[in-house]
Amino acid sequence: MSQNYVNILGINVLSTTTSHLLTSVREKVTHSKRFYILTPNPELVLASTKNNDLKNALNSATYAVPDGVGLNYASKFLYGKSINIIPGRKLFKDLIELANKKAWKVFFLGGHGAEAKGAAEKLRINYKSVKIETFAGPIVNTAGVPVGEEDKELQKEAIARINKFSPQLLFVAFTNPKQEIWIHKNLKSLNVGGAMAVGGTFRYIAGASKLPPSWMERAGLEWVWRLITEPYRLARIFNAFPLFPLRVFWFKLTGL
Repeated sequence: MSQNYVNILGINVLSTTTSHLLTSVREKVTHSKRFYILTPNPELVLASTKNNDLKNALNSATYAVPDGVGLNYASKFLYGKSINIIPGRKLFKDLIELANKKAWKVFFLGGHGAEAKGAAEKLRINYKSVKIETFAGPIVNTAGVPVGEEDKELQKEAIARINKFSPQLLFVAFTNPKQEIWIHKNLKSLNVGGAMAVGGTFRYIAGASKLPPSWMERAGLEWVWRLITEPYRLARIFNAFPLFPLRVFWFKLTGL
């Protein structure tokens, strides 16, 4: 696979094309080589500087695919070279299209309320060959561990359902950094081809959140759209800007 890595605040971020990534995923599924995909953005990379579980999860990922133009700006500032940004939401759709072509099975785990079920229903309209199962699963903490006894049982049930279904692809939506750490900790117990952390993707697919205008996406201003439509994200957006650029500047000066 044509690729290169850059280290941004201690995280090895992969730069590749969507077509190369899909080809690699198809080959791994075909040859039963387990993998997982994470999509670090500036907020997640910044959080990893204070969270070793998250850092280990990101750096252990088969594919740590950059999601967010801030990482490209950081790469150009630190190393003088661009990296290819692949939005996680779009990669998810590309993987669903691949799964549909191959008549694969996919499993949606997590999401708020009935988001996963709603996303599956919407996708089944246009993708007739892919087989989709969903389960809300447990509530987990920032260490990727079920928060109570009931959630421990739900986690056991989730793993049992996934393993019985034996999907080629598992998509996990527990919000970051919970989903990234959960996948890293639990992948070895799962009978899946590969897994991917998808954040709020189920919510967008189900229609519970509005997608940003395409011009905003192209301009790298999705964070502005999120602030307008979901103002409760203010603290998270503040981490992405301006804290992340300041931390990158310090990294350039000190290497720390």
